[in-house]
Amino acid sequence: MKQTYSLLVALLLLASAPAMAQWAEIPTSDLDNRTLRTQAKVESLYQRGDYKRAHFIYSNELARRGDKYAQYMTGYMYQMGQGVDEDPVKASAWYRLAAERRAPEFIAVRDQLLQTLNDAQRARSDELYVALRKEYSDLVIIMGLLAGDVAEMKVARTGSRLSGGTSPVKVVDPKTGRTVSADYLRSRNLRIAQMRLDYITTHLDMEPLEADEVSSRMDGLWEIVHEHLDGVDDEPNGLNAAH
Repeated sequence: MKQTYSLLVALLLLASAPAMAQWAEIPTSDLDNRTLRTQAKVESLYQRGDYKRAHFIYSNELARRGDKYAQYMTGYMYQMGQGVDEDPVKASAWYRLAAERRAPEFIAVRDQLLQTLNDAQRARSDELYVALRKEYSDLVIIMGLLAGDVAEMKVARTGSRLSGGTSPVKVVDPKTGRTVSADYLRSRNLRIAQMRLDYITTHLDMEPLEADEVSSRMDGLWEIVHEHLDGVDDEPNGLNAAH
C-alpha cells in the first residue's frame, strides 16, 4: 500500500504549484504573498526530507487557511509515518477533510484508505474528522472571514472623519493601509461578504440572507454551522452497506 501512496503523492507533487493555488484560494480567500512563500518553503522542506518541520507547517499554518493540498499532505505524512508516528486513522481523517471540495484525487485516496479500516478504526476516524471539520473546514474558515467583513463594514459605517469641512468621511482600509472613502470600503466589503454568505447559506440549504442585515444574525449562523459540522456526510463509495 505504501508503494501505491508513494506513486500517488509523486503525481500530486508534480502538479502541486497550480493545484495548491486552486485548492488554497477557492472559495475561502485570495492567496497572499505570505501564503505563497509558505507553500514554497514547505515543499522545499518536504523534498529535502525535513519531515517534522514540513508536517508542522502543513498542519498548523496552511491547513487552517483552507489549503486542501496541505490538509492532504498532513494526512499523507501520517499515512507514511513521515515526521510523525504512522497512524492510518489520523491520516484518513485528514484525507476526508481534504476531500470536502470533491477533488477526485483526494476522494480516491480517502476512499482507498477508509476501506482498509476496521469498524473501531472507522468510528475513531469519524470522531477525528468531525473535530477537524469544526476547526479547519471551509464553512468555519469562511464564517471567520465573514465575521471580519461584518466588523469592517461597521468601521466603514461609523468611521472617523480624517478630512475636515464637508469632505466625505475617510477611513483606513485594513487590507491595504490606505485612506479610502467609507462608502467605497463599505461597498467592497458588502460585495465580498455577500459572496461568502451565499456560499454558506447554499451549503447549509438555508434561505438566502442579505449581507447588510447579517450582523445581528451571526451568533445564530454560527450555531447552525456547528450543528451541521457535528455530523459525518462523506460516506465513501462502496461503504454504505457496511456502515
